[in-house]
Amino acid sequence: MREADSAMKNPAAPALPEELPADPRQPDGHGYPGLNVPPGLRPGMPRNTMTTSPVEYVDEPLKVLAGALPPDLQGHVFVAGPSVHAGSPALASDGLVLRLDFLGGGAKFTSATMRTPSYYARQSVDAGATARGPLTRYLNQFRDTTLADVSLTLGVQETPNTAPFLVEGEKMLLVTTDAGRPWAIHPKTLEAYTPLGYRREWKTAIPAPWAFPLLQSTAHPAFDPEPAQPISPESPNQQRPRLFFTNHGPKWPLGAGYTQLVSWDTWENRLHHWKLIDAATGKPVVTASLHQIAATRDYVILLDSNFPINFWQIASQAVAPWLPGSKRLVEWLTAEPSYPQAVFWVVRRADLRPSPGTMDAEDPPAIMAHRFQSGGGGLHFAAVYENPDDVITLVAGHSPTEDLSHSLEEGELLINGNRVQDWQVGMPTAVPVTRSSLGVHKIDMKRLRIQSALYSHDDFTWGLTVFSNAGLVNGELETHLRMNHTPVNEVVPREELALYFNSDGFTADMVPEALYQLYKPIVGDRDSLPIQEGRAASFFKFYVHSGRFEGYVLPTGWFGFAPQFVPSARFPAVSHWKGYVVALVVSDPTPDLPADSTGDEVWIFDSQDIAKGPICRLGSRNFDIGMTLHTTFLPTGLLAELDGHDPNQAPYRVDVEKDFDLEEIEKTYLEWPETLLPRVPRALFAPWRLGVRWALNFPKLREVLEQDVYPHFPKRR
Repeated sequence: MREADSAMKNPAAPALPEELPADPRQPDGHGYPGLNVPPGLRPGMPRNTMTTSPVEYVDEPLKVLAGALPPDLQGHVFVAGPSVHAGSPALASDGLVLRLDFLGGGAKFTSATMRTPSYYARQSVDAGATARGPLTRYLNQFRDTTLADVSLTLGVQETPNTAPFLVEGEKMLLVTTDAGRPWAIHPKTLEAYTPLGYRREWKTAIPAPWAFPLLQSTAHPAFDPEPAQPISPESPNQQRPRLFFTNHGPKWPLGAGYTQLVSWDTWENRLHHWKLIDAATGKPVVTASLHQIAATRDYVILLDSNFPINFWQIASQAVAPWLPGSKRLVEWLTAEPSYPQAVFWVVRRADLRPSPGTMDAEDPPAIMAHRFQSGGGGLHFAAVYENPDDVITLVAGHSPTEDLSHSLEEGELLINGNRVQDWQVGMPTAVPVTRSSLGVHKIDMKRLRIQSALYSHDDFTWGLTVFSNAGLVNGELETHLRMNHTPVNEVVPREELALYFNSDGFTADMVPEALYQLYKPIVGDRDSLPIQEGRAASFFKFYVHSGRFEGYVLPTGWFGFAPQFVPSARFPAVSHWKGYVVALVVSDPTPDLPADSTGDEVWIFDSQDIAKGPICRLGSRNFDIGMTLHTTFLPTGLLAELDGHDPNQAPYRVDVEKDFDLEEIEKTYLEWPETLLPRVPRALFAPWRLGVRWALNFPKLREVLEQDVYPHFPKRR
């Protein structure tokens, strides 16, 4: 077969060069030299990290700034993150999605803001559409808080801004968040068109009557990479659950918390819930945060992660936004450190049998979950899909002092004696106060025990925050290739199984003194920290079975985000685990930058030799993206297939007008106290009903929904 015929094919895909590279078994860029990149303006966080252009671009060209773009780098990298600007908490910012297109030896990008019903409603409410006067405007307006934007009367803005994720059943490309439902987007326009599940199919994290409730889920769902299968020979029309996420609520001052594992039925387009019970104690499982989960052939694993929610902090930010000093005082008086160990909960997939009862979000059936802990806290992990002899292999990034519950505030004292500057305000405190490690864990489900090996590297494991896409480990890449009609016919050799990471390094300008004091019992004396010299950011490759590190330390003044592995388009001539790492980087403008660079660039690495540095730098005068979070890769042919998918004719689409039906919303508000105190005579709640009608101004709220929300989400034709 000729090389041009062996590419990841689609009739519309551009032809590849006929010339073979020097080694036909390696990607074309394998022989390209690494580039020498001048340092940035200064050590620490670049100012550009907290700036994002509000302009949305379509097919905007990316120019080669240095090096060469390999011809076999083809396909599409989707990137999700917050649309940041200094002064507002980054993690609560509106969602931004980028698509990087690599086709025919060129590159371009498209960007879009994620607009949900609460996004559109907020624009009108904040402009005073529902206000009767200053007091009701104050009550209804949305306010920035560390983890979500909150209105005292209307609830929480749903902001998909964390990770893109492809669902095979409906061929839906989702964008996720921790504080809301996953939202499907059109892969061509990047427009958000439907959430996964109606509001009534979810249990709220806080039992408030809000029109826009707080729904907590998993920013990184888990997906079975194997094709759909019947749940059993006796149930040939019932699908074995394949897509998993969570519906949970942490313990808070007025609630005990709960944890549910949820699956999406891709045949019937329904959510199924199971309440988790601790197999050792028989008590309900209550978690602080479930940022990521993973699936193996026989198990689902949940990580209780370093993403604690301080309700007192959020309440003070929402109630008194004009008193930053009091907000900071409330926060640090009520703050608690993250749990020092990673806690994994393991559920047997055989127990996940859908039934009519599992469609009840409020009181679903209970299943057992087994608890294991090891390694130190963390946010991200991956699970090897196969679990031979019931032994699960996990790879986790452990940062026991990483804490995303705080964002930098102007004037705040830092660990080096400096104060937070205005351009830093809103940046999450994502830099751990200790050196991190990577843990390879073996969970033996027959003997119910865990064995762990921890690996650290002074160049690479300071500041493990954003975990790279784990497609080679969890089977996601193989699934995308199969959906593209180019299935792989071999497994990654044991010695080649690896993940790609970025590290923020250590910079004292991102560590508040109060955060250090919170974790001082774990960190110890500050003399052990590289406060003056710091540690640079890096990209690296970690080999799962040998614990070996290979990587590239970024020049001073550069930060990196979201590395994504992309296979060579000459697959299968080149093995599917060989190719490129595409990464977004940020620095501040200097005279040493190429003419078309804003300081925000796309760097291309040879996946087989990251240490030599980038082989290509891409940029544009219009490329201004700031911090980003997570990524995924789609082959060219697969995107072309999804692009023909009209969201108005999609197999699944929530009717937003029914989802936000004002009559039902008004009824929920008016009857809410009666659900809490059912024995109290209804007449005693008359003042509540009068107050709610006055504060919410339902006739004006109806106008907002009918004029400013519903038209953006037309019904399925």
